[in-house]
Amino acid sequence: MKTGQRGFTLMEMLVTMVIIGILTAIAIPNYMAYIQRTNRAEARGQLLALAHWMEKWRTVNGRFDDPASANNPPPTIPATLLQSPPTGTPRYNIAVAATAVGYTATATATGTMTGDVCTTLVIDQTGARTFTTGGGGTQEICWAR
Repeated sequence: MKTGQRGFTLMEMLVTMVIIGILTAIAIPNYMAYIQRTNRAEARGQLLALAHWMEKWRTVNGRFDDPASANNPPPTIPATLLQSPPTGTPRYNIAVAATAVGYTATATATGTMTGDVCTTLVIDQTGARTFTTGGGGTQEICWAR
């Protein structure tokens, strides 16, 4: 009696490798886009938290800027609101410009996010949300997704 051979043929191995290569070529860019979208959403959350903090500051002090130093942001803004994520390596740096009657908070992409389609996210005292793009960014991509 002759026993059957076990194993895979070279052709079967090549077909399997090609299929894995195609799936990888599709999966990795989608995963990277997902990571960037998640980081952008976290930055939007930080900006909204900062906007909330600024409104509380104005309620207590009657103005958005520092009463002791006009046209400068409040000195007590928590450091956790000035970067996204709040701890660890920042992916967005957040800055505030304030006057007595208004403010503008800007999140600027840094590090791994510098190539993102939304390079800056901006919110002001009226709640207006704007952005600048590195190419391909839209209001929906930058602020709604």
